[in-house]
Amino acid sequence: MSAPLHAAFLTLLALPGAAHAAAAEPVPLYQPLKDWVVGCDNTRQCTALAADTRADMPLGIQVMRGAGLDGQLQVTIFSNSSLEAPLQLDGQPLALPLSEAQEDGVVFWHASGEQAMALLKAMRNGARLTSQSNDGELGSSLNGLTASLLLIDSVQGRAGHRSALVRTGDAPDSAVPSAPVLPKLAPFVRPEPMGEAEARRISEVVMTATANDWRDPDADWTPDSAQAYALSKDTALVSFRFGCGAYNCEYALYTTSRAHPEQAKALHLEKIAAQEQWGDFGGSVGYDPDSGVLSSFILARGIGDCGMEQSWRFDGERMRPRSLSRMGSCTGNWPDKWPVLWRTQD
Repeated sequence: MSAPLHAAFLTLLALPGAAHAAAAEPVPLYQPLKDWVVGCDNTRQCTALAADTRADMPLGIQVMRGAGLDGQLQVTIFSNSSLEAPLQLDGQPLALPLSEAQEDGVVFWHASGEQAMALLKAMRNGARLTSQSNDGELGSSLNGLTASLLLIDSVQGRAGHRSALVRTGDAPDSAVPSAPVLPKLAPFVRPEPMGEAEARRISEVVMTATANDWRDPDADWTPDSAQAYALSKDTALVSFRFGCGAYNCEYALYTTSRAHPEQAKALHLEKIAAQEQWGDFGGSVGYDPDSGVLSSFILARGIGDCGMEQSWRFDGERMRPRSLSRMGSCTGNWPDKWPVLWRTQD
């Protein structure tokens, strides 16, 4: 959503009765909103994440809500540091009981259902959520939280309904649009693994046949890795890696007849809707021959708290989109917390 469209969206929701008439935004959707980001996937399940780029030691805050009448609401607050003080909202203790847990050194506070609604209402009236750690104050701005919740309500068609996160109304929740069906991928039929000699032969032939596609006449772009895998009894996947930087590499991927590898063609990856604005695969690419899953993880910086992670699965004909998550702001949020933009049933 562009800045003008974002402004128009907020203006529209401010109008009496407009919540019922507003058309749902297309998904998948990824939208920064002040110090927050919102992502909604193909089933209209949405994630809002604190993304305070000015915080030296951010406190993680994640809001997740499923679409439809039975869509669950959950708020998670998390920290990688040992905390020495309770959570505070604008310098005052947060007067709400939260479930606390710890896993792999990460502290989590959870709230769901009505408890999560009460927590969001309190945070919407605040400016900053903080706590104290051994290393100093952890905190995140709440500027943009209300706009994020408004967008989630709009995407899910909840505005004006009793279960809306912000502007509730008298419309019954039974009239909230149902969540789209989660797509189911065709099963992967695992072929016999390719032998070492065949893999080497196919890689060498494809490298020669496709050199004009990826070779840079002004640089030594000889692949530092060449891999070949059996996609089926007749078809192979070939991957070349080159041009590696500090933490991302470039790749050239091809499919080819195992009998005639000189006929290799660039791998066709079915695009997820609106994906063009976020770029293609790259960074670190891998293929799992046991599951038929091709994965890509692009790092926006070395510690891995921002970037894009996506995967496809071979269905016997082509690679189909399997998953996509993205985080454009580098604010200490690890990939398991990133907004999910596409998901499927395996």
